[in-house]
Amino acid sequence: MNSKKKVILVEDHAVTRVGVKHVVNSSDDFEVVGEAEESSQIGPLLSKTNPDFVLLDLRVPGENVLNMIKDWKKEYPNLKVVTLTMLDEQPVVHSAIEAGVDGYLLKSDDLSSLTKNLNEILNGKTVYSKNLKLSFNRKPTDGKVANKKEKQILLLLGHGKTYQEIGDEIGLSKRTVEYHVGRLKDRFNAKTVAELIGRAKENMLI
Repeated sequence: MNSKKKVILVEDHAVTRVGVKHVVNSSDDFEVVGEAEESSQIGPLLSKTNPDFVLLDLRVPGENVLNMIKDWKKEYPNLKVVTLTMLDEQPVVHSAIEAGVDGYLLKSDDLSSLTKNLNEILNGKTVYSKNLKLSFNRKPTDGKVANKKEKQILLLLGHGKTYQEIGDEIGLSKRTVEYHVGRLKDRFNAKTVAELIGRAKENMLI
């Protein structure tokens, strides 16, 4: 008999962890081998357990977990990362897909289908929550999606860098950085840089 596939559960709400863990451990195919409540705990858990899956809530304390996924996958090429979150906003979903998630599931989904979804992902399919279909078909109302260069600028702004410092770091002139920031402010309907950073964080872009 094949051994069960190992799952790490990243979730900062204990009640949710208990429920998801019960569903996973009740299956014949999967078992939870580690739990993390904040982003800093994930790396050591990966190293300790070498899991097949990370079940990931996107809003846990610490660093933005979407920025960590590429590094996890580089170190553990067979790792599958699946979100289990309440966030169904299109910019967040887009950022997660760009980060390399293998599935995007919502906490509002029927939990009884969770292990079925994990098996589908194991077989090479990318699985999205059925409740996301409306979001994908709906025309975006705010256009809050950033390209790679804009994300770099947003991230460096969030670190308190000046326009000149950002330009020096990513190879742009100060004026070009100002232009990009102006466009981003318009797109996010932000009057100040602080407001822009706040909106970007809300949409998991940084």
